[in-house]
Amino acid sequence: MKRIKEVRLLVLSIVVLVATVYQAWGTANLRLTNLKVEYADHPIGLMVENPQFSWEFDSDRRNVKQQAYRVLVADSPEKLARSEGNIWDSGVVQSNRSVGVRYDGSALQSSHTYYWKVKIWEAHDNDSIESDVAVFETALMGQSDWQADWTGFPFGWVGKVLYFRHVFHCPIAVTSAKVYLAGIGYHELSINGKKVGKNVLDPATSDYARRVYYTTFDVSDFLAQDNVLLISVAPGWYGMPKLRMQMELTFADGTTRRITSSDIRHVTTGPTVRSGILDGEYYDARLEQENWLLPTDTIIKGLPNETWGYAPFVEPPGGKMVSQHLEPIQVVEEFHPVRMEETSPGVYVLDVGQNMAGWMHLNVLGKRGDVITMKFAETVYPDGTVNQENLRTAEATDTYVLKGDPAGEEWEPSFTYHGFRYVQVEGYPTQPTLSDFTIKRVRSAVADAGQFNSSNELLNSIWLMVKRTEASNLHSIPTDCPQRDERMGWMNDMTVRIEQAIYNYDMSRFYPKYLVDVADTQDEFGRITCTAPYRYGARPADPVSASYLLLALKSYEYYGNKDVLDQHYDGLKAWVDYLNSRTNAGILEYSYYGDWSPPAEFGVAGAGYGAISKSTPGALVSTGFLYHSADMLAKIASILGKQQDAAAYQTLALKTGEAFNSRFWDEEAGGYGTNNQACNSLALSFGLAQNERKARTLESLVNDVKKQGYHLTTGNICTKYLLEVLTENGYVDVAYKIATQTTYPSWGYMIENGATTLWERWEYETGGSMNSHNHPMMGSVGSWLYKYLLGIIPMIDKPGFEAFIIKPYIPSGLQTSEGTYQSIRGEVKSAWHKTGNRLQFEVKIPGNSVATVYVPTTKEQDLLVDGKPFRKHEYVNYQRQEGDFAVFSVPSGDYRFESTWTN
Repeated sequence: MKRIKEVRLLVLSIVVLVATVYQAWGTANLRLTNLKVEYADHPIGLMVENPQFSWEFDSDRRNVKQQAYRVLVADSPEKLARSEGNIWDSGVVQSNRSVGVRYDGSALQSSHTYYWKVKIWEAHDNDSIESDVAVFETALMGQSDWQADWTGFPFGWVGKVLYFRHVFHCPIAVTSAKVYLAGIGYHELSINGKKVGKNVLDPATSDYARRVYYTTFDVSDFLAQDNVLLISVAPGWYGMPKLRMQMELTFADGTTRRITSSDIRHVTTGPTVRSGILDGEYYDARLEQENWLLPTDTIIKGLPNETWGYAPFVEPPGGKMVSQHLEPIQVVEEFHPVRMEETSPGVYVLDVGQNMAGWMHLNVLGKRGDVITMKFAETVYPDGTVNQENLRTAEATDTYVLKGDPAGEEWEPSFTYHGFRYVQVEGYPTQPTLSDFTIKRVRSAVADAGQFNSSNELLNSIWLMVKRTEASNLHSIPTDCPQRDERMGWMNDMTVRIEQAIYNYDMSRFYPKYLVDVADTQDEFGRITCTAPYRYGARPADPVSASYLLLALKSYEYYGNKDVLDQHYDGLKAWVDYLNSRTNAGILEYSYYGDWSPPAEFGVAGAGYGAISKSTPGALVSTGFLYHSADMLAKIASILGKQQDAAAYQTLALKTGEAFNSRFWDEEAGGYGTNNQACNSLALSFGLAQNERKARTLESLVNDVKKQGYHLTTGNICTKYLLEVLTENGYVDVAYKIATQTTYPSWGYMIENGATTLWERWEYETGGSMNSHNHPMMGSVGSWLYKYLLGIIPMIDKPGFEAFIIKPYIPSGLQTSEGTYQSIRGEVKSAWHKTGNRLQFEVKIPGNSVATVYVPTTKEQDLLVDGKPFRKHEYVNYQRQEGDFAVFSVPSGDYRFESTWTN
């Protein structure tokens, strides 16, 4: 009996050990990462009543899928440790949703810290895993939470940078200190002589009459018993510095204190003598005052005096206060120039190696009063000096006056930025070296999302050129250029720019913010404007501004953000209704830009800088975009469950399509409009050419491309559609030849002529006209690389990469193509390589996702998956043969396909 008991005990121990090992193995191979609230990691300053939660769920195992989740939100980590969600407990929800999980708990309070975690159950093995604790902090949730007045100095000092100073005492230890700050146009905060945070050019730009963004800072670690607060505010885009600030202090004994801009009574000017976002910054280090950083007011011996003035209350800008949710602008990279030339005695021109946006930091040793000027430009004259003609009225010059510190001095601007490749330095007191200068790349700190590489170095250079250009134009709004007197968010550019930016960068917060900028331009008639925020151009915008709808739809498609559709639905509808109201017999006649900036020979000389197409009718483009916009609105209405609207706008699209075909189809020519590339690409891309007309239009398009020697004749809009319709309709080799041209007009021609970022025109121009050398509107080839050579495309009926497509097209002239895209659910990979008549194709599908993978093959029976016949694979499910593709349903994991491929 004793022996039996011992055996039973041993068996039980083994069973428990095996179960423990199995459970540990299972959970150890499940990973919950990238917990986000409103698409942000640990956001501080959240101002959303019912925020969205998301997470990534992955494993070393294949075919992992979430079957249920439970989200807990608490007001302390201790409660979460006890699995107590006293603020919200979602309960166990049977769902694979891991994106857009809506908070539905108690009302979130202003200036509170909340803790949350998620537990998920895996669908196949019933394993579960619980995340680490994540944190989010709310801002001032309501307008009434603001107890601070706006302050400034309205009676003079126009164009100056204002310095606001306040001294305060903390009698006991501070346990929490938050600052809510809106210094417009731009602000910088320091406490006890230390700059707070990494943000620059803060806050985000906006229509200040509609909304003013503010930044939230946790300054608990900056405080001592005696403290001095210094806030510098520059004109920025607003023009007149104004300040609103609120500091909330909590002490160790539980007491609280509030300090606001209403308490700040001292204001002055200082070493930043003047600053303009376009013209640059003038800084006189001789005006620095170290005693400003002393936590005492004894330096101010009475007001007013020649140094300090009263900081009076000023008229508010008018807009509501909104917490800044998008990524702040920051310095994201630093490097030294690559070469320097002394063009004449004491004049040094630095080449930083690439066109970019940002500024230069200098190290210098000199005597008091020495003046150094730095002129920024994209090009140089034949003598090597900088050519600023294309900057028009923008001075783009920084000036630094030395204080004569024997230990040397360092400086960089704070409230301006430049678009440049070259910097001309004058007045440098000694012979400089490259290490004396540090170039700083400055942009909204959105994360990298995509990478691309291929066997064609030209394609790789084009990808990098597009990505650099986009990076140069992300400064809280998507600007058209970073260098000249413009830097605006042009709606027509955005229509074809949206996707390439999404593939290269995480735009999940940036685009919803910009959608609000667009909505703020809309009037009671539904009209939006050419630029957002509205600073230039017409109202109404050109009908090509389908970017209003595309921004919302792509945010849903790529990021699963249904909120943006609901939030902006009325505005989207009003815009489409307005366009429809301008039609005559179904044709939308008005047009400003159309297919903007085709090659010069196809532009109207002397009209619109020669950038208006002479062969692409504006009415054709406008009517096509009315069709496209109505079709998109019908989709959005259907997604939101507004079926009556969906039917109405689908009917509008059909009627517009009929009018388009009636007016613009040319039976004799077999194409649309003038039968050029732009007209036919647009008609094909939007689905306006059907049946026999589609075949004839495609034939006309291909014939014209060949006639042009595989060169494009399109402008910023139809270039995107040209590459895409050719690829989708069996002419990937034709599209590839266009994309890899090196003669004019082409992206390769830009690179052959020294471009590191995209030009505004297909031509190389340097004069004082429409000649930006850093302009993303021609960058739609960037999305073509991801969507067609890699083949990564989301599915609108399964948004946020719940399900998606990988369908690579294989040009005969390309041997390899590989890349990744960081989706909201995790990394997607597509990589293919040709060896003889065999194609190796690798894919990676993130956890809790499934892909429809199209494997290129000309001999289905030879197809292998992970080295074995595809029909015997455990996870990969064969669906069908579709043309030259074998179609599979593929769950999460890494897979290797091998197929026969000849082309």
